[in-house]
Amino acid sequence: MKKRHIAIIVLLLLILTISLTFLVSNKRKVIVEIDSTKLTLDDFIYDIYLLELERKIWNEKYKESLGIDYWDYEFEDMTMEQLAKDSIMTRVILNEILSDQAKKEGYTLNNEELATVEKNVNKLLASMSEVELKKTGLNRDILTNSFNKLAHADKYYLALTADYEVDEASIKNTISPNEYREYITECLFIPTAEFRDQQITPYQEDDLKKVHKSMLEIRDLILNGYNFDEVMGHFNGLTRYERSFILSDKNAEEEYKEAARKLNNDEYSDVITTSFGHYIIHMLDNNSSERYKKTIQDAIQDEKDAQFRMHYDILLKDYDITINSEYWDTLDLDSLLQD
Repeated sequence: MKKRHIAIIVLLLLILTISLTFLVSNKRKVIVEIDSTKLTLDDFIYDIYLLELERKIWNEKYKESLGIDYWDYEFEDMTMEQLAKDSIMTRVILNEILSDQAKKEGYTLNNEELATVEKNVNKLLASMSEVELKKTGLNRDILTNSFNKLAHADKYYLALTADYEVDEASIKNTISPNEYREYITECLFIPTAEFRDQQITPYQEDDLKKVHKSMLEIRDLILNGYNFDEVMGHFNGLTRYERSFILSDKNAEEEYKEAARKLNNDEYSDVITTSFGHYIIHMLDNNSSERYKKTIQDAIQDEKDAQFRMHYDILLKDYDITINSEYWDTLDLDSLLQD
């Protein structure tokens, strides 16, 4: 019996050794080769980690209502995991080439920049538990290498784009302040339907009457001088959040936008009903210029990015890039960072 027990332990150790060897082998396996530089999973894991954070945030907000994981959500016949992998590959290659160009042209990180890299590495490591570090595969060496590369790439990009000429006045003339007038609101909301798998299913008639009655009671309280803080917590299913939009946005229902645009600052709406539920809107700022300013800055940056892309396309011709698609395409991001 003892011999059998020992044999089982030996077998388990053998299996563990094989698994660890496979993991190490995968981490050392070349994913992309740029000239003579071989990039492995260690060079990708930080970018994969960032995409996993995005997935987690998305799932916290929408998974329950949509009934689908972020990676499985499809956009133009591609899952978000496929799009994420394309984005990661593009970003890793971009940063490798820009970092290489920075070094070729004599850009180095000064003591202050090196200190910033170290500070950012320490901050990220301190924010992660031992379990998270083990699960993600991140460590000081990997993060320091990734952050140094990013700092070199950024330094080259900023130096390059600083010399780009952009006709800011001309760009500003093409953007209408009225079109980008932003309405900043907050609202109280009670749902009247379930939204799952991109399908809206209305509540039963009795439930609809109850939630509408609750919303009318809330409206009466507000008419009597109560604010949102005082109302919250006294009604089941009630949520409160901010919504900002311009009239062309699709992130707010038409009924909501139409009611909101009629409100003066600090004014409250009546009960507004959409296919998703009932709202009471509080107008915070009905003429914010922030979206207008951001649109102008985005347009200026887009012009600089267009000039940069032309430069980058020329740079790419000087590099021999080989992607190990057979390995990269089969990598499962979910299994890399999940328990």
